[in-house]
Amino acid sequence: MQHAFTRRLYTHYRSFVLGLIGIMIVFLFTGQAQAQVIYKGGSNVQLLYGRSLNQSGQLATITFEHFGDLGPFEHFGFADLYNDASLAAPNMYLEWYPKLSLSRATGREVSLGPISDVLVGGGINVLFGGMEDFFAYTAGPAFKFRLPGQGLLQLETYYYKQHGAEYSGTYQITPSWDIPIPVSERVRFRFRGFMDLIGDRGPGTYQYLTQPQFHVDMGNFWDKPGKVYMGTEWRYWRNVVGIEGLNESILQANVLFSL
Repeated sequence: MQHAFTRRLYTHYRSFVLGLIGIMIVFLFTGQAQAQVIYKGGSNVQLLYGRSLNQSGQLATITFEHFGDLGPFEHFGFADLYNDASLAAPNMYLEWYPKLSLSRATGREVSLGPISDVLVGGGINVLFGGMEDFFAYTAGPAFKFRLPGQGLLQLETYYYKQHGAEYSGTYQITPSWDIPIPVSERVRFRFRGFMDLIGDRGPGTYQYLTQPQFHVDMGNFWDKPGKVYMGTEWRYWRNVVGIEGLNESILQANVLFSL
């Protein structure tokens, strides 16, 4: 049964990716007549290790993140390899969120008050390992907010549905942020993270997950800003995977390498 689910998962994932690529190809062929479309993106690798604050246990994680934009399209995705400190036979968890900027797609600013842009898109959440494989998809609008100086603040509002589940979908609300905090010419901090609030879904209750990170830009001390960050991440998950009363709180050391 697990292999059949994995095959169905791959079929849905392939259709989703091919559809997105098709839209991008159409845009590229129609847009190149006016100007060359240049892909802009960045990646990082993170090493995390921490101990549970509310029960015994430890967690080691290797995270790969990538983000970028191409014309009116942008996307963000990450992959986690995690397990106990040995990382033997780790679980793999993936999320990917492609979006379309209405401002860049229409050539006119789609904004209102503190909202600087409106995007439409969706995402997939995939887990390989654990008790069983897991696949969920999301769809809905996202909003970016104006901030003084540099930094990112956005709010994603999605319909959330677990594939193959008999119960109906629910909502997901996700604010996320990435804000630089310069203290002096040499000392620069960075505050980034997200919060996921996922509503009741069938037998499961609501769940709340947040992973704020606080870093210091170590590369800036050697005139290579933005290359290496060191800091902490607090992972707090209330009602883990919708199980009422099952909570997780882990404080982790974090090293981030920009690629």
